Amino acid sequence: MLGIFSYSHACEPDPNVAQSIPFQKESLGLSSVIENLGQSTIHERTFHETYYSGMLTTPSHKEGRLVFHPPSRLEKHVLLPIKESFIAEGDNLLYDNPSREISRTFSLQDYPALSAFIEGLRSLFNGDEQTLRRFFHVSMTGTSDRWELNLSPKIHHEEDGVSCIRLTGDDVHLRTISIHETNGDRSELQLDSQVP
Repeated sequence: MLGIFSYSHACEPDPNVAQSIPFQKESLGLSSVIENLGQSTIHERTFHETYYSGMLTTPSHKEGRLVFHPPSRLEKHVLLPIKESFIAEGDNLLYDNPSREISRTFSLQDYPALSAFIEGLRSLFNGDEQTLRRFFHVSMTGTSDRWELNLSPKIHHEEDGVSCIRLTGDDVHLRTISIHETNGDRSELQLDSQVP
């Protein structure tokens, strides 16, 4: 379900991000990153997604738009290879696939992996560090020019859950979102420039 929207049980910093920021001593750096991500009233980014799964012989690829309307509406619109939409608002998720004439609403409580991912993005895009810390263990490495934020859910779901959400960016810009699932699957979203 997470794929619609390296295996590890915990977030470990990417060794390619050179300089480490001691989290306890540099909480201002973390706060600044989260505050900057939450400054826009509406976030809209185009994305390229690659999904890796043991169930697939080759990775799958999707392109589309990721949209956030504060405080809780998160939309993922896939444009290629087929059109489909995922709209999360409150505790509900609407899935729409016109080509298959499917339109259904699900409870996010039934999909803990997806729920954790959505809660993390909502907290970041709202600039809400307190809520982020309530759901995740948070660590940060890098510098203001190139930072990495690692989120490890405080509640683990071994069969269908997220082990790590890794976000990278530079300055006030979020560039990539990687979601590592407890079953070994992972999704990598490369975000393009802000849509006007």
